[in-house]
Amino acid sequence: MRYDVAGWVLEATAAATVLLMLLIALVRVVTMVRDQRQAKAHATVLPLLLDVTDGEDVPVPRRRSDARAMGTAAAALVHKVRGADRAALATWLRTHDYEPQARRGLRARRPSQRAVAIELYLALGADPAPVVGMLRDKDPRVRSAAVRALGEAGVVEAVPAIALAVGARRRPVAMSTAAMAIVQVGPSSATAFGVAWASHEPRVRRLVIDCAGHLGLADARERLEQALVSAEPDVRAHAATALGRIGSPASVRALQAVLRRAEPGSGDERAVRRALDLLGAGAEP
Repeated sequence: MRYDVAGWVLEATAAATVLLMLLIALVRVVTMVRDQRQAKAHATVLPLLLDVTDGEDVPVPRRRSDARAMGTAAAALVHKVRGADRAALATWLRTHDYEPQARRGLRARRPSQRAVAIELYLALGADPAPVVGMLRDKDPRVRSAAVRALGEAGVVEAVPAIALAVGARRRPVAMSTAAMAIVQVGPSSATAFGVAWASHEPRVRRLVIDCAGHLGLADARERLEQALVSAEPDVRAHAATALGRIGSPASVRALQAVLRRAEPGSGDERAVRRALDLLGAGAEP
């Protein structure tokens, strides 16, 4: 009896393994076919979109699949061009009523549909508030898609929300994804980070500090000098590094004051010394 039970278990396990392998193979085939169809549709509509950027009033393809592919391709192309070409594509999308499709997609059940709709919606040049709200979407892929799309679209007013999303307790956004998006937006002033400067979450403050330093925002100097006295050593170290990148001699005194209080060999001490070296000041006046 024991042998029969053991043999049955082995047979069931083997059958389940085979079934799983077949399912994996089927998913791969379906995915490959879908990707091929999308690539073919994209190749078909791309010349039409180039005609749109040349100022021609190109009609929407009659086939629903081609019309959908053209909207998706136009949305992807909008964020890769600038000036008149970008405006022409956005105008074409609005003229041919792609906004209702995008809004429906933002409310779709499937995360993949919501992610695609985000790019299309922002390509229309519409109010970005609905996409900013999707930074709290329950699916992490949709949140990441919203962050990346807002960055590609250069939505400056979304910078505080992107930064704060990194510190969300329930549905956070990856810091690296948020940093790349903010750098893509390229705010020209530290004021663009808004309330994120005052966040109680160290991860958010580190992100804001790093981005301000990377972008060389001179008007962030006072905020960064205040961060030098933060209770978190990591925040102090990141603030020192950012000040070194900004390169203002006016920060030398604040950095030297922190150096005198820093624990020898600590991370913030090393960061302050590197910043002072970049400013050509050394450890002491």
